[in-house]
This record gives sequence, structure tokens and C-alpha cells, in this order.
Amino acid sequence: MGLTVATMGSIYLVFPEAAHAQLREQEVNGYNVSEVRFNGGLFRQTGRGHWTEYGADGRVKFTFRETGRDDWSVYLDDPSRDVQLQIDIHRNWIRLGDGGGPKRDFYPITSAYRNEGRMRPAPPTRSLETDGSNVQQVFFSGGSFRKTGPGRWTEYNAQGRAMFNFTETGRDKWSVYLNDRSRNVRLQLDLYRKWIGYADNGGAMSDLYQIQYASRRRGASSSHRPTPRPAPRPSGNTRDVNAGPIWSREDAKTKCPVVAASQGGQWTGEWRTTVQGKMSVCEIRF
Repeated sequence: MGLTVATMGSIYLVFPEAAHAQLREQEVNGYNVSEVRFNGGLFRQTGRGHWTEYGADGRVKFTFRETGRDDWSVYLDDPSRDVQLQIDIHRNWIRLGDGGGPKRDFYPITSAYRNEGRMRPAPPTRSLETDGSNVQQVFFSGGSFRKTGPGRWTEYNAQGRAMFNFTETGRDKWSVYLNDRSRNVRLQLDLYRKWIGYADNGGAMSDLYQIQYASRRRGASSSHRPTPRPAPRPSGNTRDVNAGPIWSREDAKTKCPVVAASQGGQWTGEWRTTVQGKMSVCEIRF
């Protein structure tokens, strides 16, 4: 796929074969993007601080207000449905969340336009920073992931006990990709967004743990690590939290405790499917 020039003076990019190279060459980023397309419709900036989602037939589906931008993303909110979106140009995904919770990959972006009036290229990265090419260890509120050998990573809990082992399947500028074949689980250590993504059974990646600290050295000094915040004690309050597709009671026993731990709560043992084959929720007590 190549690069073509669209009407109205905009630059039209086609993904995904050379997506990142084309984006950088044409300076399409979170600051100047004004339209993204996916299979089934598009999102377009329709005014200052306003975006609209259109269906494949060109009809308006939903409207959003823009809540922020950074180097590679635009953040949108639909207060009427309590839905939040991230248009992630870096990873070529439109990500969805609700209730202010973690976002998950929802629509893969197939093409993007830039707004010629908002030219602000992403700043160059520094060679000494910790990124996907050199990271050896990442910490989250409940433990850490550490590179323990060539192509091998281990997850440790807050007490330093080894929990799960992973094979490193790839790296790019900002992420390390891990796989646990025994559980059919994939992870993405995303240093750009500072999230650990989780997917299983070939499903889409969703945010699981927020990265608090990352190091290019294994066994980084504890004096440089942030002090973990204690998890809130469970009370009588419960809330349904998105967990991706859950296929059975046994599957729920594997996924829901992980979701609960990421939210600082406890799984009540209850779960239900909200979108058949796509999304289920776990009931978490806080």
C-alpha cells in the first residue's frame, strides 16, 4: 500500500504495511490528526473540541468532546454514555473504556488524515531513556515483570515470589511483547503509554496494570522505585469491571481475580456476559 493525496489539501495515509514510517514522514500525530477511519466508519473532528463518529453509510452515530491530546493520541469523552475513547495513532488502534476505567483495543485504525493547521511533530526520543528496546524490568502496584534470561521474563508478586513465566516474542521502540503458552496469555509492556496490556485466547489487548516505574537494569535499586500505594481494603461496595470475553465459569476463575487485583479489589465470584463473544464483566468488591 502506498501514499496518496486526498482532496481539501489533507494527507491520506494507508495502514498497516508501513504505517509508522509514513506517519513520521508526514508528521501525522496526536497533535494534528483530524480524522481516522476503521472498517465500519470513521471519527472526524467537526469543530473546536468536538468529534463525531460516522457509520459506513455516512450517518452520524455518536458525538464526543475532546478532552486532551499528546504526541500520539487524542482523548475523547461521551458524557451521555459515560464512554471514553483514545485515538492511538502510535499503535493504530481506537481504544474504548467506560466509567473512567481502563481502555481496551476496540477498532483497528485503517487510515488517518492530518489537520494542516495543527503541525506539531512528536519530539525526538532521547537515547538514554528506558524504552522498548532496552527495558529489563517494569514495576506495577502489585509486583513486577523482570527479564530473567535470553528471551525469558518472569512475573513476580509484591512479595517477590515468582508467579508466571513468559517468552519474549518481540520488541519495538516502545513495547516488549510476551507470551505464556501454558495459559494462552499475551502481554504488552507498553512503555509509551505506561500500561501493561493483557490478552488471552487470541483476543484484543486491554489495559491491565499501570506501569509505575521501568528500568534498563535488572534488579534496579529499590531506592529508585516508587513507594507502592496500599490496596484499598474491601468494603461493601461492588462494581462491574470489564474483563474481555469470558467463555465459562472456569475461564472466569482465571480472569476475574486478575482483573480484581488490577483494580485493588476482590472478585465476588460473580460474572456475566454483556456482549456475546466480545465482552464480559466481573463483579469486584472494593
